[in-house]
Amino acid sequence: MLRSGRQKLKAIQKWFAECHAFFDSTAKASSERNWATLHSMSVFYLIYPCVYLFVVCPILNIETQTAVVRIFTAMHAVFTLWVYLYGKKAPAPWVVDTAITLFAMQILGLSGFLAVAVFPTEASFLFPLCLVLMTLIYNRRLIYPILEVLIPSAVYLVFCGLTKSPYSFALDAISIFIAIGISGAALFTATSYKLQAYQSQLALQKMCALDPMTRVNNKPTFEFLAEDYIRTHPGRPHALAVCDLDDFKRINDTHGHRVGDAVLEAFAARLHGLSDGDAGLIAGRFGGDEFVLFLKEYDSEQQALMKLRELNNIPGFDFPVTCSIGLAFSPSGSADFQQYFDAADQSLYGAKSLHLGGIQTANADEKNGTPKARTGST
Repeated sequence: MLRSGRQKLKAIQKWFAECHAFFDSTAKASSERNWATLHSMSVFYLIYPCVYLFVVCPILNIETQTAVVRIFTAMHAVFTLWVYLYGKKAPAPWVVDTAITLFAMQILGLSGFLAVAVFPTEASFLFPLCLVLMTLIYNRRLIYPILEVLIPSAVYLVFCGLTKSPYSFALDAISIFIAIGISGAALFTATSYKLQAYQSQLALQKMCALDPMTRVNNKPTFEFLAEDYIRTHPGRPHALAVCDLDDFKRINDTHGHRVGDAVLEAFAARLHGLSDGDAGLIAGRFGGDEFVLFLKEYDSEQQALMKLRELNNIPGFDFPVTCSIGLAFSPSGSADFQQYFDAADQSLYGAKSLHLGGIQTANADEKNGTPKARTGST
């Protein structure tokens, strides 16, 4: 029983952690959608108090409370004007969230006022309905809809208890608790559905972005990530390495393709060991036995070479498995991706011709720079 309780607690913690990651990742897109919705909803809501003020009040001869309704209407007219003056381009997420909270307070404030002050002898279902709608319309962090339901509900019930008969108060309390239950269930269901869709989308993106065998970036993804970093961080010393397994065709012909695949997976595991815990490295596979590694920045050429020497020899086989590497530096940070790759590719052929399992470097800034040979023994 205790174990089952702990498992449920872990499941709840995991769900909230996944929700936190989901809202972090989709904050900008959600804010844009929420802002677009707020544009239309603010105008729609402005019609509601205007109709009540200029149509319902005269028909029902409600005169004593119209001053407060005028205040609510004027406040929301100013709010709507501010939203439209700000423009259709969404502001910062916190500004959007604050605007939605203010909008919710206006809606719940007016509906609660009508229920408590204008129709005190009747049970009102307008306030609970607004609670549910505010939960469903916008896609925000869970803390916002939870607080926007619980706090107004508590305030509303306090005023109902002070102004209404016990029977009317009981009906209002029941309707509020039903609304809270519906809001909670709707919030959980909608969030879970969005979370599942988001995770499926991430899985699909990952499947398209990664090489299926080695789980490192495929060629298009690697090129995009490296080019994007070079473009957005000009003037920094980057480096690119092209890695090629030595005599890989002979391994396939002698030991079979299954062993060849195991060699690729072993090399990829070594590559993952380098890049997965280091945000400064981007790893990829260009096809066959050719892998690439992009160093976003490096302290010195010697430091970069020390990292790459971990890839020169791959243990775990009855035969030697070595990798030759061509490494291109750009001390000025002025080279583009193609210059890096061409220089590293040229260095790779030089490394293979000199020594199996060797490393040869070149300067990507020099169009016809002479590669420097280095051995990669460990």
